[in-house]
Amino acid sequence: MNVLVFEELLIYKKTLFKTLLCLILVVFFLFTFMSYVFAKPLKYEGHGGPVMGLATSVEKNLLASTSFDYSVLLWEFDKIKEVQQLIGHDAAVNVAKFSGSGKLLATGGDDAKIFIWNTEELNNIKNSPTILSSHTAKIVDIDFSNDERKLASAGWDHSIKIWDTVTGKLINSIVGHDGPVNAVNFSNDGKHLYSAGYDGTIRLWNIIEGFEIRTLIDNGWGVNVLEIDEKKGLILYGTIDGLMKVQKIDKGEDKELFKLWEEGSPVSALNFYPKYNMAVFGNMRGRVVLLNLETMEVEKDFLAVDGPVWDVVYNHRNETVIVGGLDDTLTEWKLNSFHSNYFLPKINDRRFHQKDALSNGALQFARKCSICHTLDSKDIGRRAGPPLHGVFGRTAGSLKGYSYSKALIDSDIIWNEDTISRLFKEGPEIVTPGTKMPIQKIKKDSDRLDLIYFLKDATQ
Repeated sequence: MNVLVFEELLIYKKTLFKTLLCLILVVFFLFTFMSYVFAKPLKYEGHGGPVMGLATSVEKNLLASTSFDYSVLLWEFDKIKEVQQLIGHDAAVNVAKFSGSGKLLATGGDDAKIFIWNTEELNNIKNSPTILSSHTAKIVDIDFSNDERKLASAGWDHSIKIWDTVTGKLINSIVGHDGPVNAVNFSNDGKHLYSAGYDGTIRLWNIIEGFEIRTLIDNGWGVNVLEIDEKKGLILYGTIDGLMKVQKIDKGEDKELFKLWEEGSPVSALNFYPKYNMAVFGNMRGRVVLLNLETMEVEKDFLAVDGPVWDVVYNHRNETVIVGGLDDTLTEWKLNSFHSNYFLPKINDRRFHQKDALSNGALQFARKCSICHTLDSKDIGRRAGPPLHGVFGRTAGSLKGYSYSKALIDSDIIWNEDTISRLFKEGPEIVTPGTKMPIQKIKKDSDRLDLIYFLKDATQ
């Protein structure tokens, strides 16, 4: 082979290599682009505030969502179609849990109350929920025993309550965690309870006697979420420092099976599906991780929402995950619409956390007020607070159609520049004590004045 032919062959090979490399890059970017185009979530409207909790009952084909708007919505699980709104809580509803058969639905909230709803009698106008009231601070987790006769609740009053679901009576109150209790799980036989708390421990309790059997894990950082699989000896949990972990405990020896850590991103959601060997985690940065518990491999890892994932559930039949967060909507991702470990770009479209250029008054309203109130409509809607249309000169608690607290109805406040300024300077706990208003304060005089000018113009 002469030198000229060799050089031509070499040039040909280099050209072919470059062409193939370009084709590979084109295919890669095309695949990435198509993943983004087709991996757009579905949004389901219904709530008037952030979605705090989600629960599913495959047996009843029901999905329950709880919200900052004080309500619980029931949806057809397979179609995500709203079927009923449940009203009763006096504050944000944080958690929902179905019993094993789906007959009972328990909800707990910032009002320190638990409502137990009979899902088979919801259309009966005479049916009313059983109300359990013994906690003195917000309730953040609930669990039913397998026989559905007992219910456990985790409260930020540092206590665990055990209830009789038939009589509604308190069976026992367990205190032992050093700080708020964040999660509870019954044992399979219903005689013991697992709990996790702000103190970083996961503990096992005798629920009848109320004493601690042993501390299973002392993590150091607070444990936010917990699931137990006694059959396989698995403990799944997520922590305040961003750790997602699965351990197998056998004869007192811890064996780490899975660990994923994202610093500065507290784990805020966890649900477990033993029938499908799946678990799904969510964190405060909007990340969702779908874990195969048989292989201990991550099947999907992506940014699902802009902001925290307050709860996330898995639908095996439709191969989707449904996310609740700071949006008013339920967000459903089809898992087969994008490839694994593809971090989808987050899109900020929340009405109460605008990043676009706004006047300072409008910005204060978006951040402090819009989560509960509307401006441009007299419709009551589903917000936690009444619409503010025509609020200046209106007597507090007087708008027809909205369910006010007795404290606000009995007050003699007339909303004007002075009373609204005082409300945000001193706080609702001083100006309107005993009402449903969450604590919102604006320290700077100029910010309060800008908000008032904005409200006077926008609510006419």
